[in-house]
Amino acid sequence: MVVGGLKPSTTYYFAMRMTDEANNASAISNVASAATTSGSGGSVVNVSTSEDLDSALSSAAPGTTIILTDGTYKKSGSFAISGKNGTAANPITIKAANRDQAVISGGANITATKSSYIVIEGLKFTNTGNSAIKLTSSNNIRITRNHFRLTEDGNSLRWLYIGGANSHHNRIDHNLFEDKHDLGNFITFDGSDTQVSQYDIVEYNHFRNIGPRATNEMEAIRVGWSNISMSDGYITLQYNLFEDCDGDPEIVSFKSGKNIFRYNTIRNSQGVVSSRHGNGNSFYGNFFLGDGSKPDLGGIRIYGQDHKVYNNYFEGLTGSGYDATIAVDGGDVDTSGALNSHFRVYRAEIVNNTLVNNVTGIEIGKNYSLAPKDSKIANNVITGSSKKLINEYKMPDNMTYEGNIVYPTGSGAVGITASASQAAVADPLFTTVNGLQKLSASSPAINASSGSYTYVTDDMDRLPRSDVNDVGADEYSTASILNAPLVSEDVGINAP
Repeated sequence: MVVGGLKPSTTYYFAMRMTDEANNASAISNVASAATTSGSGGSVVNVSTSEDLDSALSSAAPGTTIILTDGTYKKSGSFAISGKNGTAANPITIKAANRDQAVISGGANITATKSSYIVIEGLKFTNTGNSAIKLTSSNNIRITRNHFRLTEDGNSLRWLYIGGANSHHNRIDHNLFEDKHDLGNFITFDGSDTQVSQYDIVEYNHFRNIGPRATNEMEAIRVGWSNISMSDGYITLQYNLFEDCDGDPEIVSFKSGKNIFRYNTIRNSQGVVSSRHGNGNSFYGNFFLGDGSKPDLGGIRIYGQDHKVYNNYFEGLTGSGYDATIAVDGGDVDTSGALNSHFRVYRAEIVNNTLVNNVTGIEIGKNYSLAPKDSKIANNVITGSSKKLINEYKMPDNMTYEGNIVYPTGSGAVGITASASQAAVADPLFTTVNGLQKLSASSPAINASSGSYTYVTDDMDRLPRSDVNDVGADEYSTASILNAPLVSEDVGINAP
């Protein structure tokens, strides 16, 4: 029998089951396996020891697939990839024969320097003392379906590091990062002395159990740092699940510009996703979900210029101040100053978000001396039974309010003096759909938006908006949704 249509660089398993004329089925046969080659003359190299792996890496060429048999690979230094360049059609692949069964342990790790088109797949990292994977001045590296659970030694450590000049277009997908208790990040994006890494993608990963909370240096992901924060990264974080990520006041910290955080789910995680430095970041289509009791569960906090926060859903969050549901914070410098300062917010647009039963709503200028300027808060639905739903700790400079629906209950209050066109007080008439509060057919939010926000073309479900948008993150529809809160089966090493 000839089996066709197989992918290159892939292990396939074969077995047989027979039936007789009466349709009685046999037991399954023994299972055979075989790996396809990389194509275009690529070779498959099977390794079973650390020495084998070092030798295979040193001689790897475009199209080489190095397959690690089950076992532990230990050494005192790095499995180094230096100056190795595959191609888009024929990458150099380092992969486990069986996912999660080839273990990088002891003092070993994997480094890639001035290399490109490398795939690292299916490994488990339990090493100690060094970043599990360190990419330096490399591009088009894919890190996929690996399990990161390092052995900690009490010292600060970044588990996956991307940096150096000419770092770009790397992809980190379908990995599991878990159980980090020392300082440092699961993933750190740096760059050169002047430029953060660019055009990288982080998607379909599962991040869980980082903490307990420190005052700094324990974000799950840090994108840039203060000295290069005025450079633009164009880095996209999408379709990731964060659970119990409690290590830092910033679950994810953006310290560069023009990045995107979209379609992620943050569950019961202390802190916020923060645009700490840099300009022009976008946050949309995310779900921030809390249990209503764990302290310091936050949403999004911003500093700097030209950020957009839209189509996000927030429910059951307990944080305030630095951990508020949405914090359009104050600044301690205006448009220039030390790069580690908190830059004044200019031209932020907080549009079409839904905030349901959180301890706080939108907080404005809570910290530092310079209130936000020239910003817009429009077409949001905010409900809550405690505190002010919109709280101006400092009077913003030239703030536009339009099209919002606020519904305070209990001891809650609108919080600002506003006309009905700015902040209408009305029950949004939610209905519960798959655990979320969504618009019912009779909701006053339907076709009630104001202003022109042309980038809001769909809603949190990734369904198209109508000619006149509904207020909030949800556009009323009976169509099947395309985006929903993620669960563990949607992400990580075994996800589709």
